[in-house]
Amino acid sequence: MNKERIGVIGYCWGGGNSLLFATRNSQLKAAVVYYGPNPANIDDVANIAAPLLGIYGEADTRITVNVPALEAAMNKHDKSFEYKVYPGAAHAFFIDTGTRYHPESARDAWKVTLAFLEKHLKG
Repeated sequence: MNKERIGVIGYCWGGGNSLLFATRNSQLKAAVVYYGPNPANIDDVANIAAPLLGIYGEADTRITVNVPALEAAMNKHDKSFEYKVYPGAAHAFFIDTGTRYHPESARDAWKVTLAFLEKHLKG
C-alpha cells in the first residue's frame, strides 16, 4: 500500500460523505461517489484536490437531477470530474441483494470505478 495514494469511495449516504470528505481533505488522490447527494454548499467543491468520479442511476431522479449543478460547480472551480449516468438504473442499483439491483449497470460501474482508481491511485 502506498500511503501517499489514498482514495475514498462511498454509496448513497456514504457517497455523499465521500464527496464531503473530498472537500475537506486535500491529501486524497481520488474520490468516488455512487449516487450520493451534493454538498449542502455546492461551492465547497472549490476545496477538492482529488479527481472525482460520480456513478448515478437515471431513474434516481432525486439525486441525478443535481448532477448538472455539481458538474457546473466543478467546472467553475476547474476541478476534475467524470461521471456516468446509467439508463434504467435506480438508486442503489449496485446492491446485488436488493430489489433495485441492475446487473449490467453494476458490472460496468465497477469496471469504470476500478479503472479510475487504478489511474489515480497506482503509482
